[in-house]
Order: sequence, then structure tokens, then C-alpha cells
Amino acid sequence: MQPARSPLLDLARSTDAAPYSGTLLRGWRERALLTQEQLAERAGLNVRTVRRMENGGLWQPRTSSLLLLAQALELDGEERALLAAVTRGQPATGEGDEPAACGPAIVPRQLPADVAVLAGRERELAALVNDLGAGTGAGAGTGTGTGTGAGGVAGTGAGGVAVVAVEGMAGVGKTALAVHAAHRLAPRFPGGQLFVDLHGHARTTPPVEPGEALARLLRALGVPGADVPGHLDDRAALYRSVLAERRVLVVLDDAADEHQIHPLLPAGRDCRVIVTSRRRLSCLDEAASLPLDVLPPAAAVALFTRMAGPGRVAGVPREELSEVVARCGLLPLAVRGAAARLRAHATWSVRHLLERLAGDRLAELGAGRHDVAAALDLSCDRLSPEARRAYRLLGSRGGAGFGAGTAAALLGTTPPRAERLLDQLLEAHLVQETAPGRYRLHDLVREHAAAQAAG
Repeated sequence: MQPARSPLLDLARSTDAAPYSGTLLRGWRERALLTQEQLAERAGLNVRTVRRMENGGLWQPRTSSLLLLAQALELDGEERALLAAVTRGQPATGEGDEPAACGPAIVPRQLPADVAVLAGRERELAALVNDLGAGTGAGAGTGTGTGTGAGGVAGTGAGGVAVVAVEGMAGVGKTALAVHAAHRLAPRFPGGQLFVDLHGHARTTPPVEPGEALARLLRALGVPGADVPGHLDDRAALYRSVLAERRVLVVLDDAADEHQIHPLLPAGRDCRVIVTSRRRLSCLDEAASLPLDVLPPAAAVALFTRMAGPGRVAGVPREELSEVVARCGLLPLAVRGAAARLRAHATWSVRHLLERLAGDRLAELGAGRHDVAAALDLSCDRLSPEARRAYRLLGSRGGAGFGAGTAAALLGTTPPRAERLLDQLLEAHLVQETAPGRYRLHDLVREHAAAQAAG
């Protein structure tokens, strides 16, 4: 049995298309029991735009306006195609014709290549996949150990879109985890997967402005460049409208701060967002937090073995491999850098690499994109001058933990002021808080700070 045909569709097909665009739009508005003012408000348009379209006075409306109206009126695919056709002055499609698209037909698949294996992050991965894959918001559990338990991430979703912020020091593997989780989640988001590198801590590229990021996202979602609004707020509103009825996963990598992220968050409950950042995004109320620590020793050895190549470590005692990753501070970036050094020098043995790592570790771990010192430099660049001075002085005091009183004496200030400076370093993941009021620096971070103090 054939479904009943809409008389509005028959009208559009039986006449010249353009003169009847207003009749078509008016009929759909009346079917939805909306006034012109109510439709304009629901679509986020000026009521004059709606009136002109219904009266035939606006012959070439923006694609973005058509998209907003189609969503506000809950038009189906055929109705959207007809609205696009008649408002462009084109003949309406026939029964067998391919309908013209109103709004994006593109399903973005923007995720970078996945990592082959994600060693040592099984619990964090399970938490991220389970929480974002569910439809109940991000995070119901609490973290324990290195990062979080598999039951959830720290914090809760705020009743809207689920957002998880993956946070940690430079080189701890935030992007690798986020991308791997996104590939696992992709089948649950048929509306597509968006990825934006925000360059919050890039070497040669300034942080991406929210307006530019929104323009890229809108184009990826099928909005023509000419229809992308000029104002940031208008871009954000259109972005939320485009995603309102779609199930899309958004990955925002290397965020500088909360202000860069806020305009990029969808509003629909069916979308999910993964953010990575070196900073603690404590003011991002929508986000649950997933902190990443360094790798467990066994996982670090597995990563080193895979990156160096099994043939390069064949027959090497487990104790030597464990010592190599320990001298890398169990930091994934450093472990990869050490493996790259071994792989690049066919005459080196693991023992020889160990001996080199006993000296200037940061110099040895400066292999191209695995350069630990360069990564830490970028984290320091965003510190205030006073916090940068505190970082250098703390690095010069040795490896033991310390309290706010010790920091205050070293910095020549009061304990409350020292605590505020330590908070800045904590937010940048350059200092670790081991207990309330107790702090330490990761070994490689301490060496980097000491080198800066000496320089």
C-alpha cells in the first residue's frame, strides 16, 4: 500500500516551483500549528525573513536559513528537498528524480588514524567508551589509581550534551587515548565524527580562535562557506542548530582553555564531546574530568618493545627494559623517544641506551616529535611570569616532595601566595599534588625546570 501523498508536494510538482515556495512554507508552518513569530523564534531567524519567504519576496534565501526552517518544521527528506528546490527557482523533483539536498548531506568522518594498540589505558578507555557511548550523560563513577576506574569518569554530565575532558601533563598520551576511544565509539554516532586540533600548545601555530573552529566545523557539516555567519555567536547558534537532530561525536584536541571550548559545544543530548588539554578545565561546568597519569611499568615496557621493534630487544633482560622506562619516567612521550633513539642506531644496545639515559636525559629524549623538553617548553609558555619563576626555583631544590611552607620559603613569599602559584602549576600539570598540601614534580619535569633555572 502506497503512503498518502502530501497535497503540498502535489502542489509543488504541478506548477512552476518558485512562485509557490511561500505557499509551501506557509502550509508546513500551519501544519505545525505555528505562527510566523513562533516559527522564527524556533528557527532562530528574524520574523521578517519568514514573512518575506512566505510572501515570495525573498527569492534566494541562505542555505543556512533553509536548514534552520527545515529543522524547526521537522520536515522529512523529501520535504526538505522540495523546499530547497522551490526557493532556488528550480523545478520540483518528480517521482524518480534524485531530490536536491536541503542542508548537509555530508557525514563527516574526520578522526585521525587510530593507534594500533593502546598499552596500559584499558581502564581509562573503558570509562571513556562506556560513559560517552551511553545516553545518560558523562560520568557516574570516580577515579582511582592512575586515572579512573572503568565504571566512569570523575564528575557528572550537566543534563545536556555529555562532555569528557581528558587532562594530563605534556606527553602523557591524551590525544592517543581520545582518538582510540573515538574510533571505538564511531559506530554509535551515525551522524559523523568531527575532529579539530585547537593547537592550544603548538610549537609554530597559534591557538585556533573559536570563530575559526566553528567555521571549519560548519563547512564540514555541509554549510557552504558563503552561508557561514560572520559573528561568533551566530556561528555558534547555527552550529548548535545543525547538530540539534544529529548524533555526532566531536573531538576537540589540545584545548588552550575553557573559553576556546565553550562555543564549540553542541546542545543536543544525542551528541558527545571529548576534549583533551594540558590544563585543568575546572571552569568547564559541562565536562567530566578524566585525568591521565604516567603508564604502569609493565605497560611502559610493552610500549617500548613495540616501538623499538621486538628484534631490537630480543634476549634483553626484563630488568634492563624496566630500567629504561623508569629513566623515561614512565611518560609515554619519553618512552617513545627512547625507542626511536634505539631504532635509529643499529649499533646501539639497550645497555648502551641505558648508559646514555644516565646522563642528560632531556637531551637524549629530544628525538623530533618525541622531544620531551620541547613539549614542556610549550606548557611553560602559557604561565604567568611569576609562576614561571616559581617553576624554575622549585626545579632547583631536588626530588623530594614538599609543602606550601617549603615552597613559600624558597620563593620568598607567604604560604597563601605560594599556594596560589602552586595552583597555577597544578592547572598546567607541571606539579603533582600527592596529598592535601603536599606536592612533587615528575622527574623529567624537575630536570626541565632545573635546566631553565640554570639557563
